[in-house]
Amino acid sequence: MDPQGTIVAVASPPGRGARGIVRLAGVETFDVLDGVLSAPSPREAGAHTVRIRLGGFELPAQLTLWSGPRSYTGTNAAELLVPGNPQLLRRIVEACVTGGARHAEPGAFSARAYLAGKLTLDQAEGVAATISAESEADLRAARELAAGEAGTLARAWADEIARVLALVEAGIDFTDQEDVVAIAPADLHAAVTGVIDAIDARGVAGPRAHADDDPLVVLVGPPNAGKSTLFNALLGRRRAIVADEPGTTRDALIETLDLAPHCPGAGTVRLADLPGLSAAPIDALDAEAQRAARELIGHAHALIACDPAGRFEESDAFAGVPAVRVRTKGDLPGATPAEALPVCAIDGTNLGPLARAIADAAGARRMGSASAASARHARALGAARDHLLDALATVDPPARTISDPELTAAALRAALDAIGAITGHVTPDDVIGRVFATFCVGK
Repeated sequence: MDPQGTIVAVASPPGRGARGIVRLAGVETFDVLDGVLSAPSPREAGAHTVRIRLGGFELPAQLTLWSGPRSYTGTNAAELLVPGNPQLLRRIVEACVTGGARHAEPGAFSARAYLAGKLTLDQAEGVAATISAESEADLRAARELAAGEAGTLARAWADEIARVLALVEAGIDFTDQEDVVAIAPADLHAAVTGVIDAIDARGVAGPRAHADDDPLVVLVGPPNAGKSTLFNALLGRRRAIVADEPGTTRDALIETLDLAPHCPGAGTVRLADLPGLSAAPIDALDAEAQRAARELIGHAHALIACDPAGRFEESDAFAGVPAVRVRTKGDLPGATPAEALPVCAIDGTNLGPLARAIADAAGARRMGSASAASARHARALGAARDHLLDALATVDPPARTISDPELTAAALRAALDAIGAITGHVTPDDVIGRVFATFCVGK
């Protein structure tokens, strides 16, 4: 997520309505508005009545301004309340882009709130879960996420792990001085056991599907986009035929993919490799193959959108299906959009982050955003628990010193990193990107 520049998007639900909202955020928000309004934009925070200039006519609108850092995103921000005509909303957004803003990526506003310290990562997940909630149970789960309860507990456990890790590492520095013991093995054992017990009390078993109910995850993209090569790489064996000629794949190949090696607790999914989709089929056989592929896409729990150029065209056929955007052939020169993950199936670059993204996307469709986020938390806690048990295995409580402090420290560091997947404070960029990629544009 690029936090620089001013972004704009429609923030109201899709379709026609009585009112619509166009949202902007960024340092130059007021300057962008100057080019859209019939008079210079107000600068003071609050509600204002203004007129929007579009071509040869003017439109009355309600403008609400926030001055950074006292805003959701931590920067200057604005919302225009106008009649909810989709065409009108698009024209206003394009006028803002002409004035210096850029189109917001999915989740960009909440990502900026996270980067500005306005939201924790679990609270940001609560925002996404609230938006997509379809029942009262979904809303309750989303409210728990938004309240940050899971993050509060995770931060407390992370603080305790960090404390004992610091002492273990301090002890390594004094291994040549027998009279210096930074932390006694008994104290370390008690502290680590306490965190494990707390995690167990919270519960770490994430939802797992039965083999006959595994989520269907489908590789989609244009011909010759590297889908079959990625299919083989994820499976760890050569299952699909790979060739330079477009149209090599004619039938759907479906295999079981175990995500656990890259994403503990995630279980398995059914991974499908499909023919490439294009507006102009090569021949009648290719046209029939594409028809069958689109039919299978309609049953998918998640999509892996593949494009070596990083251009991901939206389609009505994909609406409502969580998608992981992948720039395939990531070893080749080219820019990767902020919402996409560069992957190289040849050398294995980012296959691990991709597997974790697949688990999150498949869970979002099967369980709802709040439940999927809870499952992600459970997987993170389960991994942390396993690493803490590894740390305990290196500690002999009756002993005076820790026999292998380097191994103990490595296990504690791994546990700390796993818990960081919840709080976001020690999280790899790919985890943060997956969270915000589940948002719709304008949030």
